[in-house]
Order: sequence, then structure tokens, then C-alpha cells
Amino acid sequence: MRRAPRTALQVALTGLVVTAWVHAAGPTMPNIKPGLWEVSINPHVSGEMPIPEAELAKMTPEQRTRLEAAMKAHMAKGAKPTLYKECMTPEKIARGFEIDRHGEDASCKRNVVSSSTKELTLHDECSKPERKTVTDVHFEVKDGTQMSGKINIVMTSAGKTMTVNNTMQGKWLGASCGTVKDAELEK
Repeated sequence: MRRAPRTALQVALTGLVVTAWVHAAGPTMPNIKPGLWEVSINPHVSGEMPIPEAELAKMTPEQRTRLEAAMKAHMAKGAKPTLYKECMTPEKIARGFEIDRHGEDASCKRNVVSSSTKELTLHDECSKPERKTVTDVHFEVKDGTQMSGKINIVMTSAGKTMTVNNTMQGKWLGASCGTVKDAELEK
């Protein structure tokens, strides 16, 4: 196994975002079992990469070609799920993955649409003059050992819009995480 890249890890961690209930919904506690989880993310990406022309103009033709090729490859790969394992410690569950990923960004607003021990729906919006991002998250947990959900992200910048629709499935593998310390992508 190899460690998940930081940006991929953030998306992957959102796969078990149900733990955000701890912070988002007050006393309603998530029904998530600590231990080793296996999560499958199936992304579907469409649209144009929302990079302003001024930023693209700073790239060499080779850099721009590589970026466009990587984006096309990522869109083509969309049908293939990414599988990773994650060690869900009681501390991580209690922190809710520090789900407030926007920190002090005043342009970002979170709305907890609904929350219970079995279901979570969130709506995030970040609006800056150069970029807008809207994220809708919905997860369901069954028996503390199974999770399914959707994360839909729409990013708009410089008149370009890219949509990322992720479907996710997760299952608890056992109480011991073995050698997995955080999150690791499967080979």
C-alpha cells in the first residue's frame, strides 16, 4: 500500500464525514465503529478545469499540455473506483476529522441540512471574487459498520465550471488497524 496524497486524502476522509456529527449536530453522536475501514470512492468529473486564463498563461506549453493530459486521464479514469483503508481511532471520530476544513475563511458557509445517528446532509458554499465552490454531502450509516454516500462539488472560476460527483461505500473491517496508521490507498 502507499500513503494517500494529501489532496486525495482530504477527499477520502470526507468519505467518512459522518463523524462530523460530533461537532455539527451537538449531542447527536455518530454510530461509527472505531477500527479499520475500507472505503471505495467512485468519482465522475465533468466540465472544464476552473483555472483562470492568467494562471494558465504563466505555464509553459509543456506544463499546460501535461495538466490538460492529466485532467483528461482523470476524467477517463472516473469510472474506476479508488479503494483505500483508513484507521478510524476514537480520537479521530471525536474530532470529526476536523471537518471545518475552511478554517477562518469568511467566504465559506456551512449549513447542516439534517443530522442524526444514521444520516448526515451538509451544504457548503465558498464564494470569492475569483472562485465559487458549492459542496453537497449526504451520508448514511448502517449498524455502525457500513457507510454509503455522495459528495457533489461544483467549482466555478474564470467562466469555467467543473463538477465532481463522488459516490462512496465504506465497510468496517475490524477493531484492529494493523499496520495502517491513518489512510492508505490500495495498490
